Order: sequence, then structure tokens, then C-alpha cells
Amino acid sequence: MDTRSTSAAAARHLAETVRGHRKARNLSLGELGRLTGLSKTSLARIEAGEGNPSLETLWQLGHALGLSVGQLIERSGATPARLQRAGEGTIVESTGGMRGRLLQTDHSHHRTEVFELVLPPGARFESDPHEPGTRELVHCVGGAVSCGPAGHLLDLTPGDTAHFDGAASHVYAAGPDGGRALLVMSYPPNPGG
Repeated sequence: MDTRSTSAAAARHLAETVRGHRKARNLSLGELGRLTGLSKTSLARIEAGEGNPSLETLWQLGHALGLSVGQLIERSGATPARLQRAGEGTIVESTGGMRGRLLQTDHSHHRTEVFELVLPPGARFESDPHEPGTRELVHCVGGAVSCGPAGHLLDLTPGDTAHFDGAASHVYAAGPDGGRALLVMSYPPNPGG
């Protein structure tokens, strides 16, 4: 698989999605910048299909546009069956080093996303609250992962699963040797259908 063409296609899709949803909401780049805390220059680069925005940037954009990270980066479309080979899928990275590979996002009314998380040793990602009704399930598949609401972290080793409210500030952190986990995010029904 040519990762350059895959990442270029992902950047084009992100550009189209952000631009389309911004225009549908009658927002200027400046107005979207105020909602996200991002500069107009950064937003213009994203809408031009340039750069590689961090997970934090994608979350800010999605929050402002009423979309999940998965809805920003993956095209919708029903297929009778789909095979995703190891290593395939859009990768998002946090500024703290956590990497997520999107395995599935549901563009329907229900909205569920599945990510494979890779946390290098010492990685820590602090997430802002998601919309009320968001639930998260984290299943550790390797190493050690601590996750959950800030101040109430749950320590996981392979085979352990944590469930928590994603509408509160929460954390994902790696153990001393790093960690790998599957993250299932379930969002409340999309009011727009």
C-alpha cells in the first residue's frame, strides 16, 4: 500500500469535509477559528489539503462542526463487506505521541467509532469532554494503559476492559513499556439524523 497516496487522499477528504460543513453552517474561516481556537492560516491549510493535523486539532474541528473525528476523516458509504488489512486505515496522532488508527466509524444516526491506539512509553493524552451521552470502552491488547476520568484512572493490562463516561475530561496514558488498546466510542444519536 502506498501510504503517500493514502495520506494525500485522506487530506483531500478532510479538506472537503471541513470546507463543506463550514459553508453549510455559513461560517467564515475567522468564525471557525474563533470556535476552534485555531488560526485562519491553519484552517486555510487544512481546507487546502495541506499539513497533518493532530488529534487535538481534529477534535476541535469536529466539536465546532458537530462531527466526530471519524466523520471528519472517513468517507461514508455502505458496503456489503469490507476488509481492512493490518496497518491500513487513517492514522491520527496526538501531540503527546498517542497514535490512533481508525478501524470503523458509523455515519448513521447511532454513531460509533473504533480506533486502535498505540501509546509509546510515557505517552499521555488528556481529552476534553465529548458531548453528553458519549461512552467510551477501552480494551487493552498489549503493554499497560491507564484511562478514564481525570482523577479516577483505571489501570489496564492485556485482556482488561474499561468503560467510562466520555462527557467528562479523561486521560489515556501508557505504562513504562507503552501500551496498545482498542477504543470504542459511542456517541449519542445525531439530532440531524
